[in-house]
Amino acid sequence: MKKLIAICAIAVLAVTSAGWACDKDKQATTPVAEKSGEVKEVALVGYLTDSYCGASNANAKGKGCAVDCIKKGAKVQLYADQKLYTLDKVANPETYIGAEVKVTGMLDEATGTITVKSIEQTKQG
Repeated sequence: MKKLIAICAIAVLAVTSAGWACDKDKQATTPVAEKSGEVKEVALVGYLTDSYCGASNANAKGKGCAVDCIKKGAKVQLYADQKLYTLDKVANPETYIGAEVKVTGMLDEATGTITVKSIEQTKQG
């Protein structure tokens, strides 16, 4: 019986120690909030896409996939000038996906995030 109690006590100590070790690692690897870089006003022309597939959905053919991915939690991105920019808080993005758009807003260059002021579809033809 004493042997069983000793084994249980050792098991409890081992599990508790592992728990503390995990907490220590979690605190050591917690990312520090990224500092914002230069913020500037931009007006970019390109295609809206999703953060899962990126540039491959940045066209009329990728509309269905991009809309589906955004519904599943992907972020809305703009593909313009051979770069992807994450858009902050876009209402009804599916309205603009698949068509060329002009996005105006404030670009945080450190994070590549645009705080959107407006999105408008460019005229084709």
